[in-house]
Amino acid sequence: ISQWEELLLNSDYFFKDNKKELRSEYPRIYEICNDSGEDLLGKIAFLSLGIFQNMKEGEVDRLAEKYDLFVIDESHRFRNKNTNRWKNARKLQKKSDNFPNKFMLLTATPLNNSIDDIFNLIRIFIDDTFAPFRIKGIPITDLIKQYRDLKRELRKRDDDKIRKDTKKVATEIKQKILDEIMVSRVRKYIMEQFKDIKVDGKPLVFKDPKPFSLEYSPFYVRSYRELVDMVSGKIDSILFEYTKLYGSRFVVFEGEDEEENGKHYIEIADLFKLLLGKRLESGIYPFETTLRRIYEKEKMFYNVFKIQIDTIFSEDSLRAIIKDAMEKAKIKRELEEVSVEYNVEEQDEETWYDRLVKILLEYSEDLKEEGVEYSRLDEIKLGLNKILQNLESDLRIMDEIIEKLDMVKEKDNGEYKIYGKIPKEDGITELPIYRYASDPKLSALKQIIGDPSQKSDKLENVDSLNRKKIIIFTQYKDTAYYLHHNLQDWASRETGLHTWLKDVKTDRIKIGLVTGDLDTSTKMNYLKRFAPVANSGYGEIERHGELEILISTDALSEGVNLQDADAVVNYDLPWNPMVIVQRVGRVNRIGNETDVYVVNFMPASEIEVIVGILSKLKEKISDITLIVGKETKILSPDEEITVETFGEKIKDYSQLSITELEQYGISEDFEKFLPEGMPQEQVDEYKLSNIIQYELGMTDKDFEDVKDMKDEPYYTFIHSDTGKIISVYEFYRGKYKIMKKAMSIKPFSNEIAIETPLVFLYLMKGRAKNPEKIESAITGLKTLKNETENIVENLKEQYQQEQRGFLYQLYNALLVEREKAEEFKDRFTIVMTALQTIPYYLYTKEIKPKLTEGNLIELNRENVIVKDFAGTVDTLFDFFRERGLVDIESLRLRVRHPGWWYEV
Repeated sequence: ISQWEELLLNSDYFFKDNKKELRSEYPRIYEICNDSGEDLLGKIAFLSLGIFQNMKEGEVDRLAEKYDLFVIDESHRFRNKNTNRWKNARKLQKKSDNFPNKFMLLTATPLNNSIDDIFNLIRIFIDDTFAPFRIKGIPITDLIKQYRDLKRELRKRDDDKIRKDTKKVATEIKQKILDEIMVSRVRKYIMEQFKDIKVDGKPLVFKDPKPFSLEYSPFYVRSYRELVDMVSGKIDSILFEYTKLYGSRFVVFEGEDEEENGKHYIEIADLFKLLLGKRLESGIYPFETTLRRIYEKEKMFYNVFKIQIDTIFSEDSLRAIIKDAMEKAKIKRELEEVSVEYNVEEQDEETWYDRLVKILLEYSEDLKEEGVEYSRLDEIKLGLNKILQNLESDLRIMDEIIEKLDMVKEKDNGEYKIYGKIPKEDGITELPIYRYASDPKLSALKQIIGDPSQKSDKLENVDSLNRKKIIIFTQYKDTAYYLHHNLQDWASRETGLHTWLKDVKTDRIKIGLVTGDLDTSTKMNYLKRFAPVANSGYGEIERHGELEILISTDALSEGVNLQDADAVVNYDLPWNPMVIVQRVGRVNRIGNETDVYVVNFMPASEIEVIVGILSKLKEKISDITLIVGKETKILSPDEEITVETFGEKIKDYSQLSITELEQYGISEDFEKFLPEGMPQEQVDEYKLSNIIQYELGMTDKDFEDVKDMKDEPYYTFIHSDTGKIISVYEFYRGKYKIMKKAMSIKPFSNEIAIETPLVFLYLMKGRAKNPEKIESAITGLKTLKNETENIVENLKEQYQQEQRGFLYQLYNALLVEREKAEEFKDRFTIVMTALQTIPYYLYTKEIKPKLTEGNLIELNRENVIVKDFAGTVDTLFDFFRERGLVDIESLRLRVRHPGWWYEV
């Protein structure tokens, strides 16, 4: 949220001087006024995914009424239609009067598993009539179903014909559907399609940094290797028992085919092993802090249950004890954070306590004695005893690892040396920032930042970043705090760095820290001091001094401009290549002509710990790509990722250029659908606008004279050497404009062509001429008119929804008796339009019982018999209105002819 607030409300681009914050717990709301502050123009609200997905229906309905545009960032998290977040987002589609709201969905990975990912995202903002597509003759549901069926068939047998058919349908989906709604800003396509375009009058420049892959294993020492080996051997034995108290026990990973129930479940506890392994890859300190936080929570539960288990005499007292412990350990918030990133098992009819009791009853089976009868409460208490045993086991294993961690810390008079402390998280514990005698990763970082003449030969293939403006990215707040304190201390002691990193006026070290904890104004202060050119920050530098190194979590990887920087260090590698693209994109902006250095830290032994965890997970979920290649968006989504090749994949992508990384992160399936930049017509429209502004120097004032043009065609004659007749047509279905076309015809050959907007340059640059050869022009226009009639006929054919089964029979039964509809003709027309438009498989199960149980129709094997015509129409109208499916007023096609010209 803070990134969006920064962009919309604090940057110079949008509403910086026109905002006023309103008091509201959630969403966070701002009023936007005109420059004088007197008139309210509208409101902007910011809402987190965690809050939104848990909103009740009435709350969502109020949002739909209050706001007109919904921007969903990271919208790939809404791909699963079975989640609350998707269902809530869909309720935002229309207001109570059926007025449609607008949507903008932002994501780097709209397709990860299957075509259903994209289809479900489309269904967030388009109702089940799919009117915006159908009015243009695009059979969206048929195309999606064809592709899904072909993919399923292709998985069964690899056949050339099926492969070709699949590619053909994919191309049709791309051209007819995705080109209509998707804007791709992939570097490759930008450079290919806009290479001749100027931005603000300057040629388009988009340099492509080639990263250095830094392996820090040469800096390992024996004590560090022993620690990593111990973690590798012990981590699988940790049960993370307190996560059972979430109630939601499993994370759900979707297979490729929604229709074949491809769901796979892994326990949240197993996922925590993977997350802890990732902390170790980030560094020794974030691993220790995460382990200690888990330890504190498990110890809290252990102490509560150990003391109070004998005081449990009813389920109510059990519920109270568990709820109290959960609140102290902030479990609810932790579960919300997990559910934002993953699809947590949802059972609407069960409460968290119901699910927890189910787990306790399962556990009790292990401790029951033969021949003894147990009450339900006794069984629950037995299960709680099992949890106590498992908590005790977890604490014992973690004690061993913590003892080993203590052995690699620096000491002074028997006390561990620390740099400071990290603020309390969830009120659990305030953690010291330790000084480690051995941290190979940190040592390697100091080597590339420090004096180049002292750089180790072990890093001869990595350029020095000394004296460059560096941003260091890490995924974790703990890592960021650790690096900041370490580098501050190191730079203050390294006198050779003082001319670069020490402010002569204040003696401050020029290293800043940005995490999600910072308020917006403090974050902006650091941004301006680090990147003053990009963020107009020289005033802040005058007051507080400049920053040369900025350490940041991914709070800064999106939505900010850090173009002043020379270097990006990825201290830990996110498993999603697109995150690296986003990070480097803050520095490597379009138009930046300077070279940008990118250094990716590449783990060795640490990755083996993760590989060991994955090996165990594979025993529970055979398709490991669901975890490391799909839903969690890790590595290349297409290649078959095995446990054995996992480390190599990480190494491979750490060495790719940013453009290569962008392509690497796009799945093979998605690449079939990815618009090749933009449709040529849109590109040429942009080029035309570019020429009008920068070459012809025209503004909107130059077009004032034609704003009130009459409805009849506007025409002219110009000097040219083409001899073409060019005419512009707009095609409408009812009130919707479905397309516009510029068409040309050559007078003698009668050759017809579809033109792009660049053809208007002839009109703009040509010299006016008195009409001549008017007969020839009229003949050509008649031919073009005939061509528009052919287009209309094609559109009529394309619109027809393939209806079948019950809805097909119902439509025909009503059509036969249409003369009975005279008194309610409008309702009847809307009902018949909806029956032609909705996909046959979506509503049959709801409509059929509604009409039969109301005794409005009768069914036999072949036909529907309408018993109450008016009642059937009324019931269907109300049904469609409740679902917002009554908007298509007319399907009649018409053509408007705004203008033409004849080149002589």
